[in-house]
Amino acid sequence: MSRKWIVPLVAAVAACLVAYGIARNTYCGRPGPSLDRLRDLSFLTRELGLSDTQAGAIKNLHAALGVKLNECCALHCAARARLGQALARETNGTAQTEGVLAEMCRAYEESERATLDHIRQLRLVLNAEQRKRFDAMISRCMCRSCDSKAVNGR
Repeated sequence: MSRKWIVPLVAAVAACLVAYGIARNTYCGRPGPSLDRLRDLSFLTRELGLSDTQAGAIKNLHAALGVKLNECCALHCAARARLGQALARETNGTAQTEGVLAEMCRAYEESERATLDHIRQLRLVLNAEQRKRFDAMISRCMCRSCDSKAVNGR
């Protein structure tokens, strides 16, 4: 390759990198709030413009969710401990380990369903504009940690 093509080639590569950066930033958007921020009542109050009544109702929902998630965590941890014991005793049979694994999966599923139910109950407290902002916050938060290819099925 002759030297007269180096400058245009470098310029083309630089232009491609800039275009990629702009497209990725536009496609992926700004990072959303973390899950911890969505549990922070003062953050939600400020971001959604909650009234005192709404903030009180959401505080109660958060407390109830915390109790439920602690219960699910205790169930999951107990099953995990039993799984460790079952694996230590297992020769080549899988019946006991599969049963304990199923318990762990049920506890995890229960916690995810409790969280989904919590989100739905929280939405009922919000007005239409607040719901719209909250849904956008959830979407950014939930998708931010995933590879965009996995999120979009590519």
